[in-house]
Amino acid sequence: MRRRYGEWILGMFAAGVILGTAAVNLGGEDFREQAGGMAEALFAGAQASREAFWELLRMTALCRAGETALLWAAGFLGAGRMLCCLLAGCAGACGGAVLSVFTWEFGAAGPAFYLATLFPHFLFYLPLWLFLAGSAGHGGRIPGRYLAAGFLLLGAGIFCETAVNPGILLIFSR
Repeated sequence: MRRRYGEWILGMFAAGVILGTAAVNLGGEDFREQAGGMAEALFAGAQASREAFWELLRMTALCRAGETALLWAAGFLGAGRMLCCLLAGCAGACGGAVLSVFTWEFGAAGPAFYLATLFPHFLFYLPLWLFLAGSAGHGGRIPGRYLAAGFLLLGAGIFCETAVNPGILLIFSR
């Protein structure tokens, strides 16, 4: 049975989640304690000052623009689809590791806290990144209107990640 490209991306993401979860669980108590401290810092960061907001905005914009540019650049490669599958595996491993740490730190509420860290900005990032992954292997050609929509999605995601999500995290941290 021949697998379609979308099934490969989903499979690699799922494999990454499993590997990320296993890595945290095999990492030992010291690793989980250090990572748990990062989870506490995330919720403390939601109460940051205005100066910290601009720094967070700058860092978030650089990080998300870099991730998006990497996916777009993969479209120019002949092996772009394979690279996108590997990137999906890496994203799954990161997500699985963070979900495991949150579950270890917050118990049964961990998955809810994890989803709170992704909302609402991933509603903007996910369609953009899936579109770019789907267009991989086509020489990086993207029509102008899709490019403009991509920039709008990226900008809206960055804004939500820096301005809206900290408020959601404050609600969950109470």
